[in-house]
Amino acid sequence: MSTFTSANLPDDGRARRVQLPEPDLFDAEIRALESACRAMDSGDHQEHRHALGELIREFDRVIRDMRRLINHADRTERELSRANRRLTELTRNLAYRNRHDGLTGLLNRETLINEAEALLAVQGMSLILLDIDHFKQVNDRYGHPVGDQILRDVAAAMCIHAPEDGLCGRLGGEEFAVILPDRIAVSALGCAGCIADAIRAVRRDGHPGLRVTASFGIALASVGTSFDRLYICADDALYRAKHSGRDRIEVVRDCITPS
Repeated sequence: MSTFTSANLPDDGRARRVQLPEPDLFDAEIRALESACRAMDSGDHQEHRHALGELIREFDRVIRDMRRLINHADRTERELSRANRRLTELTRNLAYRNRHDGLTGLLNRETLINEAEALLAVQGMSLILLDIDHFKQVNDRYGHPVGDQILRDVAAAMCIHAPEDGLCGRLGGEEFAVILPDRIAVSALGCAGCIADAIRAVRRDGHPGLRVTASFGIALASVGTSFDRLYICADDALYRAKHSGRDRIEVVRDCITPS
């Protein structure tokens, strides 16, 4: 009993509500069944057949209505499932874009720094900084589309030659970084050397004169060292590589004291 309707206003002007029973969805079927039962009890076979025909038609109608409802529910469930999959995909894409550089697919600067700080809180690590040599000349001579492809080539070389537990990121422009979860100089030097060789091998169709190299700076840090200190040490090594002829790897070995 939950359906209400307004009736005439009483003398005091307030609206009066009369509670009416909710209609039973099977009222018509019940009435048809009762009519069939009465016809059967009366012994009138013609009336009985007529009543049974009415009853069958009513139940056919109910079955059709229920099938429509079921089909609608199935369609709604499929649409909701499809919308949920799309929402999950969009959420995953958004999360990926928030963490990765749009051009190279590497970790972006913020994410790489956050990962490095979390790692330094529990263990030592190595930071490899690399900067593409004379990259402005590449853009000026060959155009920015070629320059963008070179950035992607460098990113690919990093991903191929960094160890599985390493992290590769783009810090901005033509500057990249690799984080290794140890402070073993030989490991860092080996990784940087492989990446440097792969960068030297980069070629672009239609530009036979294009040669690409990069300069590297490596710094090692013990647990508790701040990332800012580690970055300054690696950047100092990179500066020395740049000013010592480029296409070189320099290492700072004393960046091991927590600041």
